[in-house]
Amino acid sequence: MNKNITSQVNRIYKQKNPSTYFRNPNVINKFLKNREDFLFNLKLPKRIFANSSMIDFGCGTGQNSLIYNYLGSDCTLIEYDKKSYYECLKLFKKYAKNKFKVINKDIFKFKSKGKKFDFVISSGVGHHTENPKKSINICCNVLKKNGFFILGIGNKSGFFQRNIQRLILYKISDTEKDIIKYSKILFKKHLKRSVKFSGRKIDEIIYDTYLNPKIETFSLNEIKSIFKKNNLTLYSSYYPLKNIANFLEPSIQQFKIKKDKKSELRMKNLNELSLSDFQDLTVSNNKMNNLDLYKNIKKLHLSMSKLVNEVDDKNFNNKKINITIKNLKNYKKGLLKLKKINIFDNKHNSVFLDEVLKIYKILGTKKDKISKFKDIKKFLKKTKKIFKGVSGVGMSYYVGYKTK
Repeated sequence: MNKNITSQVNRIYKQKNPSTYFRNPNVINKFLKNREDFLFNLKLPKRIFANSSMIDFGCGTGQNSLIYNYLGSDCTLIEYDKKSYYECLKLFKKYAKNKFKVINKDIFKFKSKGKKFDFVISSGVGHHTENPKKSINICCNVLKKNGFFILGIGNKSGFFQRNIQRLILYKISDTEKDIIKYSKILFKKHLKRSVKFSGRKIDEIIYDTYLNPKIETFSLNEIKSIFKKNNLTLYSSYYPLKNIANFLEPSIQQFKIKKDKKSELRMKNLNELSLSDFQDLTVSNNKMNNLDLYKNIKKLHLSMSKLVNEVDDKNFNNKKINITIKNLKNYKKGLLKLKKINIFDNKHNSVFLDEVLKIYKILGTKKDKISKFKDIKKFLKKTKKIFKGVSGVGMSYYVGYKTK
């Protein structure tokens, strides 16, 4: 790892540690339950961690790692930053239920000596390193066959809005103090929301998101490609990915002795595209559009239920097998009346992209930095989409399953 990047990143983290999610020990059980639920959302039920081995590359304070120990894993924890290392050691000495080992080491210099693990964790680490792909490969290399790799990393589309925030701050700031000051003014609501849902302090979020000198994100296809080269299949993700294939044609692939090669090729090509990428790019206020459409689909579902229930569980001994044309006609009528669904919310995207364009134009003027700050501040008060609510997706999680 490039020592310059390592020292720059850790200089920031020594000032404000980004991996402190709770400070009151009384909430630890609540936090652990939250982490357990998160793993379940990744389709990793708690019983599979019993009597397992786990290694976490870049564990920080160890707060996120403690759940694996509670669920039954013997944990090996790797952390470069001295302060975080000691915090992790202190936490595990007090609360660990199973074996653990905390190692103060650069992940690129760690030697496993041939040992492999049932679970490998890299959460919010890889995109801050000089060579993120290499960091992911290291994780894959120490994973056992039939083991799981839990990767938390920034997604290119999801991080788009955070990257624009960074761009704005770099264009109008002269010092790190400027970045801190302007971020609290321009992105006040975003930071307030982040504090509420992450448990971190506002300065910890600012240092991690805006002052951090290295954030290299990955597309879904890049993650898939890295996994494939390391004999991993994409087992699950959070949030669940929406493949274009699921929207364009029904899923009809079941077990078949004879494979339909043409159908498989078509599905493979469609699965290379994810609707999530397009949606994560512009996600903002989380308000559901097309509420009328939702209501109509709900009515259609009732018609469909009547149609399918009418012929369900019939048998030869049933003396009265009655069917009605009415249910069939009602379903067809409702289906044909259903409003056309657009895969993309064109209205939302159009407004969002116009706002991005305006920001680019302000930043591209020859005005001085103070003037640009004032223009950006004035404009952001009028925006409807960008930086509203969630402001993109801060972290995407992928679970890889090692096949051989």
